Amino acid sequence: MENINEILAKNISTLRKEKGFTQESLAERLGISYQAVSKWETAKSAPDITLLTELADTFDCSIDYLFSRTKRLTMTYEELTWEDDEKIRAIVFHGKKILKASNPQDVSILERLTVELSGDVKGVECQCNVTVTGSVSGGVHATGDVVVGGHISGGVCACREVTAGGNISGGIHSNREVTIGKDVIGDINSDREIDIGGSVKGNIICKRDMTVNGNVEADKIVGNVLCNSLGRCDKVEGNLTINKLSE
Repeated sequence: MENINEILAKNISTLRKEKGFTQESLAERLGISYQAVSKWETAKSAPDITLLTELADTFDCSIDYLFSRTKRLTMTYEELTWEDDEKIRAIVFHGKKILKASNPQDVSILERLTVELSGDVKGVECQCNVTVTGSVSGGVHATGDVVVGGHISGGVCACREVTAGGNISGGIHSNREVTIGKDVIGDINSDREIDIGGSVKGNIICKRDMTVNGNVEADKIVGNVLCNSLGRCDKVEGNLTINKLSE
């Protein structure tokens, strides 16, 4: 069995290489000789206790981890399968297991988690609830609720409620209620009530009631829809109530 010096030696060597340090550059950073680092990594000696905090800070780990047999979970850029598109992606781990909304046992944990983002972002994908104070330019895909203070371009797909203060382009798909402050360009599909503060240009499928404070232009409307005006609609399946018709 490895003794404590051998574990420490192996961890220092591994962490140094992960951080891209040579023995010389690490020694310079710590203010010691490179021979000292070499002796640490061959278990011929150990760092002075006064250096442990600085060593842990350099490696972005705890002092306990320096003496631990536990392997650190790491992921490099080369292992990622998606493009470098600047989207925010949130993955939730429970221990070593990645939680998924498709697993009923995981849902009870995911529905209690919310990713909160300040300002504008270039798209969001996550397995829980999402709140963005600004606008989203690359779409939102979430298995929980979606709340966006500004506009969304690129559409929204959510397993739960969708709320946005601004315009939506790219359509909406939601299993719960949808509340949009302004216009929607793109198809809308929801299992629950829909409330649109502006106009809608796109097909509508609503399994409950839908209210549109502005104009509606659609090839097809399915569901009970109340709108301020109707510009065009080729097919209606449900009850359509119009305050006035656009010329």
